[in-house]
Amino acid sequence: MYCQKCGADNLENAAICQSCGGVFVYSKPIKTSGMAITSMILSISTFALLGVFGIVWIIALVFGIISLNRINKSGGQLRGKGFAITGIATSSAGLAVLLTIIGVLLFINSATTFSLHKKLKTLEDSKLPEMAGMVQIIYNGSDPNSNCAAPLFTPEQLQTESEIIGKIECRSEIGKPVVVQWKFTGEEDGLELYDFSITAVVDDDKTALIEKWIEYDGSEEIVYKDKTMKIAISQQE
Repeated sequence: MYCQKCGADNLENAAICQSCGGVFVYSKPIKTSGMAITSMILSISTFALLGVFGIVWIIALVFGIISLNRINKSGGQLRGKGFAITGIATSSAGLAVLLTIIGVLLFINSATTFSLHKKLKTLEDSKLPEMAGMVQIIYNGSDPNSNCAAPLFTPEQLQTESEIIGKIECRSEIGKPVVVQWKFTGEEDGLELYDFSITAVVDDDKTALIEKWIEYDGSEEIVYKDKTMKIAISQQE
């Protein structure tokens, strides 16, 4: 090795020139941090795959932090700071996106589960009718068998519907229409409660709307009666 100061030839890797006493300064070659490059590649390449559910992003984040720390302590002998920062930033952003998606999915699942639980709870708490009966519209002087009739409820309604409702539409022999609608509203003191709504043509062809609350005990019950007809609930055979 030749001394740059005096030109004397010295031994290889000598620390001091044997001729002039000058100190040799060695500079190590500058390298790029492979860990920083790996951090950047992992964080960017797996973004479309959500960092394989965050695992790769966590690795990239750790690599980026470690490599950045080593670069800062290398005294300029190690480079790749930009790669490390890119890896840290990208993996952090990816993890934030992933956590947001997970949070939204958990919220939706929680809301759906709560709604289903509430619906099931409502169905469990709701009382369904048990006393079967027939709603009949019977005109005076007519054979009851020829008049309109419908059950208070059907077995299918009890299995599939949370609200028990029914309806009859019927016409008298002179053509006057009657519409009877009812809704089961609950139970009280062993009696089943129904809300009846009757639309009928009365005197002078005027349409009337009659509302009646009925407490049904399983036996015959008169819902409405006038001089031409009666509406009753009878035991279902």
